[in-house]
Amino acid sequence: MNFLKILFTPRNKGRLNFKMRFQHFQELLAANDEAHKYMSEMAELIASGKIFSKAYANKLYRGLNEKTFEITKHLVIMSNGKYRDLIDKAKEIEDKCSQLLSPRILCTLGWDCPDYNCPVCERVKRISDEIPYAYNLTDVDDSLSMEVGTKMSRLGEVKKKLSIPIPDGFCLTVKLFEDIMLDSDLRKRKDAIFFDIDFDDINQVQKACRDAQELFITTHVPDKVVNIIHETFDNNFGENSNIMVSVRSSAIGEDSADYSFAGLHYSALNVSRDNLVDAVYEVLISKYSPQSVVYRYFSGLRDEDMPMSVGCMKMVDAAIAGVMFTIDPVRDKDVLLINAVKGLGTIAVSGQITPQTFIVAKTEKAKVIEFKPGNQQYQEKTKETDGIEKKKISLTYNQIPLLTEKQIKELAGYALKIEEYYGSPQDIEWAIDQTGKIYILQVRPLQIRKKTEEIILPADFTKQLDDKYELIIKDGESASGGVAFGEVFVINNLKEINDFPKGSIIVTKKTQPELTSLIHKASGFITEIGSTTGHLSIIAREQNIPVLMNVENATSIFNNGMEITLFANEGRVYKGKVVDLINAYNRRKENENLFLKSPIHRLWHRVSNYMFKLNLTTPNSARFAPEYCETYHDVIRLAHELSMREMFSFYESARYDSGKTYRLKFEVPLDIYVINLGGGLKIKEWKNVITVNDIISKPFNALIAGMTSKGIEWGGPLAIDVKGFLNIMMTNISDPHKAERDIGSKSYALISDNYVNFFSRLGYHFSRLDALASGEVKNNYINFHFRGGAADAIRKARRAKAITKILESLNFTGINRGDTVISDIRKISDEEIYKLLKDIGRLMGAVRNTDVTMLTDKHIDVFVQGFLEGDPAPVKRFYKIENISESQDTQAK
Repeated sequence: MNFLKILFTPRNKGRLNFKMRFQHFQELLAANDEAHKYMSEMAELIASGKIFSKAYANKLYRGLNEKTFEITKHLVIMSNGKYRDLIDKAKEIEDKCSQLLSPRILCTLGWDCPDYNCPVCERVKRISDEIPYAYNLTDVDDSLSMEVGTKMSRLGEVKKKLSIPIPDGFCLTVKLFEDIMLDSDLRKRKDAIFFDIDFDDINQVQKACRDAQELFITTHVPDKVVNIIHETFDNNFGENSNIMVSVRSSAIGEDSADYSFAGLHYSALNVSRDNLVDAVYEVLISKYSPQSVVYRYFSGLRDEDMPMSVGCMKMVDAAIAGVMFTIDPVRDKDVLLINAVKGLGTIAVSGQITPQTFIVAKTEKAKVIEFKPGNQQYQEKTKETDGIEKKKISLTYNQIPLLTEKQIKELAGYALKIEEYYGSPQDIEWAIDQTGKIYILQVRPLQIRKKTEEIILPADFTKQLDDKYELIIKDGESASGGVAFGEVFVINNLKEINDFPKGSIIVTKKTQPELTSLIHKASGFITEIGSTTGHLSIIAREQNIPVLMNVENATSIFNNGMEITLFANEGRVYKGKVVDLINAYNRRKENENLFLKSPIHRLWHRVSNYMFKLNLTTPNSARFAPEYCETYHDVIRLAHELSMREMFSFYESARYDSGKTYRLKFEVPLDIYVINLGGGLKIKEWKNVITVNDIISKPFNALIAGMTSKGIEWGGPLAIDVKGFLNIMMTNISDPHKAERDIGSKSYALISDNYVNFFSRLGYHFSRLDALASGEVKNNYINFHFRGGAADAIRKARRAKAITKILESLNFTGINRGDTVISDIRKISDEEIYKLLKDIGRLMGAVRNTDVTMLTDKHIDVFVQGFLEGDPAPVKRFYKIENISESQDTQAK
C-alpha cells in the first residue's frame, strides 16, 4: 500500500486535525454501510438457492473486497498508522478467496470435489508446456480426460480397452485452446463482454454471444496454431489425403455424468484439410453460443473451468445412424432404446424428425419388445438395366424398419459391453456405413433423474383429473416427466424466442437445440416432433423440466396466453390450473433444487466462509484485534469499533485540534457535544454550554423536535422479565471496562445550517444519523444506522427488525442483519427530510432498552403498530399482550 509510505514519512507524521480526521471517518462509515450491503446481498444470493451468474457473484465480492480495503485505509490514516496490520490481515483473507476462485481446469475430481481447497491440493494442475498440443486417438484413454475432454477420452478408452470400432482420428488438446485464449488477451476481452448481462433477457445474451464470437473471428489466427492443426492432420491422414473428417467439441466437463451439453456445441461434418482450421475455430467459438452460455449459467458452471478440446475423426459415410440408451430414462425401465434414421444421425438428435424407436430386451438375443415408427420420409434411387435412373415411391418408417435383427443384436452387444465397463447407464451415438459396418461415435453417461421424494397418487387419479378438468391432449409422449402450469407461448420461428415471457410453456414444432437457451425461463415444452434421445429432451431431464412430444398439430391447438397444466408423465394437457397436481409436484421440486448442488454454488459457499461469519464479538476481549480476524466481517467490525475510539478519543485527551465544542443542555438525558461546521449555531461568542434556542441548523432542530416529543420516556423503569434483567447484569459483568472503552455517556452532533451528523450511544446501543437538506431534491438524503443492545442476540435482533419495519413504512430502504440496521432515503424535499428526522428522533427515544422487553416475535408487530399510530411510548403496549411465553426464545436458540 504505497499511500501508507507517503503518508507516514517523518515529514508527514504530524497529527491530523479534526476536520481531516472527521472526513476520513465519514468516508469510513460510508464504506462500512456499502460493505454491509454487499455482504447482505451475497448472503441472500447464496441462501436463496436461486440461479446466479459468475459475473454477478464476482461483482458483489469485488464490491465487498474494495469497500473492506477502503475501510482499513481510512482507519490507518485516522490512527496515524497504528492499525496497518489490519490491512495485511484483509490481504490475507483476499488471497485465500482468490485461490479458491482460481480456475479448476485440470482437477481429477473436477466439480465433484467436496472441499474446493485448491491452493493446497495435489490433484490440481495447471495447463503447462508438458501437455502436448495433440494426441492420436489410439493413444487416448480416460486418464487424459483433463487434456482432451471426456468425450474424446471415452472414445479412446472404448477403442483401446474394449476393441469396439471407433473411427480413426486425433485430438487437439486444451493446450491449444489456452494458447488461443492468451493470444491478443482474448480471455480478458471476452470476460468483459459477459460481465454484467441479464440472463433472463435473451436479447442481451444473444448480443453478448455475437460480440464474443466476432471477437474470435476478427482476431488473427496465430501461425503457430495453423501449423499445429495442419501438421496433426498430416501425421494422421497424410498431407495429400482427400479424407474428410468430422470436427467435434470435447470441452472439460462436457459429456460428464451431470452435464451433457447435448447438442449445444457446433459439430462440423465432411471437413477437408483445407477447411480444417476454420472448422476448428467454429467449434471453439460455439462455446459462446447462446445455448451453451445459458446452459453454463443455469447449471452453475464457470467458463474458465471448461477449456475446450477438439476431436477430429474420419467421417463415416452413414447409411443409417442414431442413438442408443441403455435404460429408458423416462419410464425407468431396464431396456435398450435404439433410435434410428436414414443418413446422418444429426437430424434425429436435433429434433428435425421423429426417428424410429426399437425397444430391445437387454438379453443375448436382443429381442425387439416394441417398434415405434417415425415420420421420416425418404426416396431411394435405383438404376434399371437400361441405364435410366428412376425413383422409387416414397416410403415411411412405419412401412420399413431400418435395422435388421443382426444389426440390432450387434448394436445391443456394444451397448451392453460399454454399460458393463463403466458401471452405469450410457448414451451412445452410432452409425452404420454403406458396407454395413457399425461405428460408435460418442459415449457418455446417461443421467437418470434422482427420486428425492416419491409422489404417491391414487390409482384412479388420472381418471379423476380427466373427469374434473377439461382435457386438451391425452396421448402425448413424455420425453421428460413432471408437471408444469403456465401460459402458452407458441414458437413458430426462432426469432420469437426473444419475446418469450418467463414461466410460460413453450409450444413448438421441433425440439430444436436453440430452445435450450430458454430452459431456465420455461415451465415446460410441448412439441409436434421429437424423441426421448433428442438433445433438448436430454437437457430438460437434467433440469427436471417436463417435455411432451409428438403432439400432432400442437401449434394449431394451442394459442398464446392460454393457461394450461402439463402432466407429462401421463401424456396429458389440461385447460386451466390443476391445483392438487401442481402442489404435489411443487413440493418435490422444492426438494430438488439442483442449483444448490452446482459447482458455482458450492464454490461460493466455500468462499463465504471467509466473508460472513463474525468471530470478533466482544470488543473488550484480548482477541478483539487484527491478528484474530478470519473473515471480511471481522475486519469490518473491528475497523468500525476502532474508528469510533479514534474519532472521539481527543475529547478526553485534548491532544488534537478539534475546533470549538459545545455541550448541549436540554430535557433529553443524553450528554451531547455539538461541533459547528458553519451556520449551525446563532451564538457569536464561544460558551461551554448551549441550549436548543442557540441551534439554527434546521435538520438538527427537526431531530431534537422528535426526541423531545411529548410522552417519550427517556428514563424510568422498564417491563423487564428475569431473563432480560440477567442479560443486562451479565453484559456489565463481562465488560467491566465499558466506561473506559466506549463512547459511553457522550454523543456528538456535527452540524451546519442544512446538515446534521449525529452519533449517539445510549446504554449498550449505538446509532448514527447523517442528513442533508440542501434545497436541491437530487442532493438530499438521510442515512440511519443502528446496532447493539443489552439483551441476548435474539431480542436484539427483534428490536432491529422492529426498527427496520418502521423505517420501511417511512419509505427507507436498507438491510437488517442480526442487531444491525443500515438504511437510507434519497432525493426527497427539504420538508420531507425534516418530517422524517422528527420521526427518527421520536424512534430513538421509543426504542430505548426495548430489546430486553421483546420476549416474543409478537412484540415486534405490537411495537411497530403503536409507533406508526403515533404512540410516543409503544413499549407500554407490551403490558397488554396476554399469555406471553418464552417458547419462541427457546425454539430460536
